[in-house]
Amino acid sequence: MTEHRTGASIDTSLVVTAAGALAVLCSATAFSGVLAGAGWAFPAVCTVLAVAAAGVLGRRLRWPPALTVFAQIMTLLVVLAALFADQAVLGVLPGPAAVGELGELLARAGEVVRTGVPPVPAEPALQTLLCLGLGLVAVVVDVIAVALRSPAVTGLVLLCVFAIPASLANDMLPWWSFTAGALGYALLLACGGQHRRWRQHEDRSQVAHTLFGRTTAAVAGMAGVIALVTGAAFTGVGTEGRLPGAVPEEFGGTDGIGLQPFTSLRGQLNRDRVVELFRVRGLQQDTYLRAMTLRRFNPQRGWELEGLTQGVPTNAPLPLPEGTTIGSGVTQQVQIEPIGYRDPWLPVFGVPLAVGGMGENYRYDPAAGIVFTQTNQESRPYSERLLVPNPTPDQLRTAQGPLGIAPEYLDTDGIPPRVAELARQLTADAPTAFDKAVALNRYFTDPANGFRYDLETAPATSSDALSDFLFRGRRGFCEQFASSMAVLLRAVGIPSRVAIGFTPGYRDGDERVITTEDAHAWVEAYFPGWGWQTFDPTPLDDGRTALPEFLDNELNPVRPLAPPPGQTSAPTPSEAGPVVGADRPADADAGGMPQAPRGEASSGPWPVVVSVLVVVLALLASPAVVREVRRRQRLRAVATGAEGAASLAWREVMDEFEDRGAQLGVADTVRKVATGLIEHHGLDADGARALRELVVAVEREWYAPPGHATDADLPKTLDEVLNSIRRSAPLDWRARLFPRSVLRLVPTT
Repeated sequence: MTEHRTGASIDTSLVVTAAGALAVLCSATAFSGVLAGAGWAFPAVCTVLAVAAAGVLGRRLRWPPALTVFAQIMTLLVVLAALFADQAVLGVLPGPAAVGELGELLARAGEVVRTGVPPVPAEPALQTLLCLGLGLVAVVVDVIAVALRSPAVTGLVLLCVFAIPASLANDMLPWWSFTAGALGYALLLACGGQHRRWRQHEDRSQVAHTLFGRTTAAVAGMAGVIALVTGAAFTGVGTEGRLPGAVPEEFGGTDGIGLQPFTSLRGQLNRDRVVELFRVRGLQQDTYLRAMTLRRFNPQRGWELEGLTQGVPTNAPLPLPEGTTIGSGVTQQVQIEPIGYRDPWLPVFGVPLAVGGMGENYRYDPAAGIVFTQTNQESRPYSERLLVPNPTPDQLRTAQGPLGIAPEYLDTDGIPPRVAELARQLTADAPTAFDKAVALNRYFTDPANGFRYDLETAPATSSDALSDFLFRGRRGFCEQFASSMAVLLRAVGIPSRVAIGFTPGYRDGDERVITTEDAHAWVEAYFPGWGWQTFDPTPLDDGRTALPEFLDNELNPVRPLAPPPGQTSAPTPSEAGPVVGADRPADADAGGMPQAPRGEASSGPWPVVVSVLVVVLALLASPAVVREVRRRQRLRAVATGAEGAASLAWREVMDEFEDRGAQLGVADTVRKVATGLIEHHGLDADGARALRELVVAVEREWYAPPGHATDADLPKTLDEVLNSIRRSAPLDWRARLFPRSVLRLVPTT
């Protein structure tokens, strides 16, 4: 019997280890229902495989189970440091700085989880949290399945992996994720009944028959049905539609609450479907629906809610906002019916004078202009009597007097000197605070300055997101515009805050309908006496803005296009070529292990160690190898003038830009794509000229009659473009090792 197995046997502990890792990865597919994109998949696979490899190594070296678990956890830390920490020792070791960096990423991920509306972008912070969680799950599954020899018990752990995204998703998770999870668990479960009878080394055909037999198929089917039913149950109690984010039921001491509501705002705008949130009746003048205001600017984390007080009850006439002494304007009475909205923050229009009908325990903070509740309750229709201020530009120019607001609204801590200097340049010719605010607002909305609204921000080139947006990317959605203008206002001594809420929506008969597409952020600047006034730097072109009359008249004067006498155009910061970084994401213990059958002499652990290292290194290097092979094939085809050479050259250039973080529009023409890439990626003159020549060659190949000759200078043109790209934006080691053009799941055409 021993002779029969020699040369045809397999280590059964390796089988169970592999089945456990596969089951964890199959369960992790459920996160595709709450994370946008597939950038998290590769780091997750690397993490789980590394943990499994550490378990194999520990058992080969006959370490005690506790030491093996310790080795797996340390391996997990090394993988996290290598993937996500810029300050890792030698690029992979988790030193104190790297551990601190990982801690900051996890804290940021916690805020995203608390405030985000799925699907949320799989940014590095979330990838770090996901890989940490999956790595720990892989350790637990490995201990239960291999060390304790109870694979069936792992079902409880794997079910928890499914439960997390299922409870957060608005819709049912993808059906294929349930199928994958069921198959992974069925394979692991198949190891349970036979695992106790398997020898340390078992015949391969016997193992294959056990794992892939009829019984396993039946178990997989039953597990799939159970997973679908469980997913439906968890989805039914999901947490969907909250803006700007969840908070504890009891504020307790509310002073100092810190949230990142922009995550939820982004989630509203990036939803796959439009959800109706409010129906409003009686709104005579378009104005923004404000949910909350943000007072504190944190250079590392953006704008945050801070200083919210207990306020005053809403069952009595409400006072004017703090620091406001002039109560003139248009008074309106509106009825607001929440449809798909439930949150502690009760959105209000303008300056609220009275609100009612929404339930008990609501309060109004005159300093922040926020209506909120301290209890968890259903949203009800409510009414609001409001004041829409109507100051003239001259009244705001002459507004003087004590501020009457918290000094924190003038806090300039953390504003980079370069940003402060930009604010001073833009307002150098503005004599009053109002003129300065208008100049800053115009800077963002004037097309000549190159800012454009986009739900995708430009790739970051540094840790300073504010400077990246103002001086390089100039592309983003309302978060970036409102955040930047509020900072610039403070830099020139004007109190400011960021408001989060909704635009007025669209008209439906005698009602206005506000949906998730109307989620918005804008700026409020303070003027003595008149209080907080609305400014909106986001260059929307769909008519959704609701600018106050004083601002609309200043930004869009009814006069010739020539500038007024003495007015100069706002200076434009110098463009800097971006350096786009990559995204950051045997079954018994030593004392009880059975001896190998006679004739199967052990050759020691080192072949296994070397094999594991080779496999891990091969997995890590495979994307870079694929990219290099693809590059060489294209360059060879272009050099020899093969058919379709111009198209291959164009594809190679697009992959180079994509490796540097470029987001390419699949519906754009090559000429439009090239123009955008030249503008946003800082190609030098030679590179820009060569890229335009390549566009001509591509268009000739695609649209000219058949039989035209290939451009003889095409190889030289391609070489000039590639050299210019590499000079302008050299790749770091992560981008070289994990090229985005290879890791995308669906290739562009």
